[in-house]
Amino acid sequence: MAKKRAYNKVPKSFADQVKLLQERNLIVENHAKAERVLSYISYNRLSNYWYPMIREPKAKEIFKDGSSFEQIFKIYQFDSDLRTIVFQAIEQIEIAVRTQMIYHFSHKYKSGFWYTDVDAFKHYPSYVSLLSKVTKNVSASKQEFILKYQANYTQFLPPSWKSFEILTFSTLLAILKNIKNHKDLIPVAKSFGLHHSVLLSWVETFVYVRNICAHHSRFWNIVLTISPTWIKNPQGAWVDRWENEERNIDTDDKVLRTYAALCCIQYCLCKINPYSHFRQELQALINKYSTIDISQMGFPDEWQDQPLWKDK
Repeated sequence: MAKKRAYNKVPKSFADQVKLLQERNLIVENHAKAERVLSYISYNRLSNYWYPMIREPKAKEIFKDGSSFEQIFKIYQFDSDLRTIVFQAIEQIEIAVRTQMIYHFSHKYKSGFWYTDVDAFKHYPSYVSLLSKVTKNVSASKQEFILKYQANYTQFLPPSWKSFEILTFSTLLAILKNIKNHKDLIPVAKSFGLHHSVLLSWVETFVYVRNICAHHSRFWNIVLTISPTWIKNPQGAWVDRWENEERNIDTDDKVLRTYAALCCIQYCLCKINPYSHFRQELQALINKYSTIDISQMGFPDEWQDQPLWKDK
């Protein structure tokens, strides 16, 4: 293991950054455009997209022959557009999860205040954390429907159909994971065509992916560190497989990449929004950036022939 040393690199001008890339064997056909791109997209952020183009040993940071700045910028643009359509798709799923939770749990407990019942939850600390978050959000909210409620009712905490509208997707996931009786999750999961254990896995993946998109992080060819469970009995069109032959070096587990998350999104949208254009938008995006190697995202050959992705 190399001995650590003090970091002493000095900042470089945009022109010097371009020059450095050229010295590392990157083709830069339009120097002015490259400078302009780097002035709005940092060198460090863009480096996430050129890593696969670096030849071995990676530590030397020399580009493979034929690699170009234009290729890198195309991948960056593709990833940005991909995050946009994925974020919008997960928004629909988040709203549906919230709606199903409010509806089924409120009817189960015959009260909109069911989430204040300690007996509904497994872990007391998580229950206390939930009430703390709801209280904090309600106190800080300027939403008209919250202010109207506070002006008219004695209870400080609103019923779930109001209070849950100002909870994050992460908090909704925490509630689902803390429900004491797993049977209570069945009607929520059924609305998505999933087993309740698969629902928890998928929602956790959606929260993870949503956060990637919200923080403008790379989504293009990532390994899903929070990966979804495979459906054993799909209740609609699905795929034959969603992983390639890649395995984790340390655990030997199958590696899931971006494609697996996209499959989950499309499956759920087929259940909650039959008018969704996510499939068409994804296919149009891939066609627009036809030079992008989507196999690096986990897409199998002939993926468009899978039932999930076929025209209805």
